[in-house]
Amino acid sequence: MQKTVNGGSMGGLKIVGVHGIKQGSDATTAGLSASWQATIDETLAAAPESGAGAVITVPSYQAVFPRTPTRYVRLGGSETGFLSEGRAIDEEEEAFILQALAAYAPSTVEDESPEAGLTLGDGHLTPRIVRRVQAVDRKIGKGVTGRLLWFVREAHAYLRKEETAVAVRAAVAEALADTGAHMVIAHSLGSVVVYDMLSRGEAPGVTMLVTCGSPLGWLAGRKGIHSGGERLTVPVGVKWANLYASKDFVTGCVGLSQLAPGVTDIEVNNGTFPPAHDVHRYLDKPALVELIAKAGTA
Repeated sequence: MQKTVNGGSMGGLKIVGVHGIKQGSDATTAGLSASWQATIDETLAAAPESGAGAVITVPSYQAVFPRTPTRYVRLGGSETGFLSEGRAIDEEEEAFILQALAAYAPSTVEDESPEAGLTLGDGHLTPRIVRRVQAVDRKIGKGVTGRLLWFVREAHAYLRKEETAVAVRAAVAEALADTGAHMVIAHSLGSVVVYDMLSRGEAPGVTMLVTCGSPLGWLAGRKGIHSGGERLTVPVGVKWANLYASKDFVTGCVGLSQLAPGVTDIEVNNGTFPPAHDVHRYLDKPALVELIAKAGTA
């Protein structure tokens, strides 16, 4: 294994990582970069024959993201106070949430009886959302939907709030410019951010994209960066590999290749949800070593 400086490999391929939601209030660029780097170093050390080395920078965009209860809660953490501090759900966001959760349970399986004033945890939800939550819980497991709702609300904040999206993309673009990286590893909502940037021509130097735990295959919010029902487009000159876990509900438990011809899907075993969505369970896979090695010789 290569010697390290400040927790990262000395020399090696430059990579920019783009994180997902709920990183914690102390998740600075330095902290996120060191955390991802440590896992990648261990993964590369387990396959010394690959000769791969990498230095990853993960820019934190938490400072520009709207304050919501989800902002300071890690995925799979306590549900105490769920939505209780957050903004009220308006009609537009309600429609977004219902459309997103329809990927797991269509409206036809809902109990349509009136249920005004119901809550999930400590947070008030609209009756329609409550019915959809109950339908999803019946189909894929009680409690899963609460964690998905955290994700869906922050995805909505990115896709529907232009000032937020611009600031997030700017943070990633700055890291790409500073590092000169041609490879990006994007996790969860980060894959939406990077796809948005590539579609806008805001990441011209990127030639290798690795998405992990991506919701692009089902997220209703693709409407904000992509016309619903159309195929995703792999940008010219970009090789795109997508790691997904069959029990990672954020991905819809499927890959992207059917919706995005040209994407190479790689199924991995990350255990059960919510840990299955954890970024480090994607970063520790041998498949990533092969992708880093290929990018380093390209």
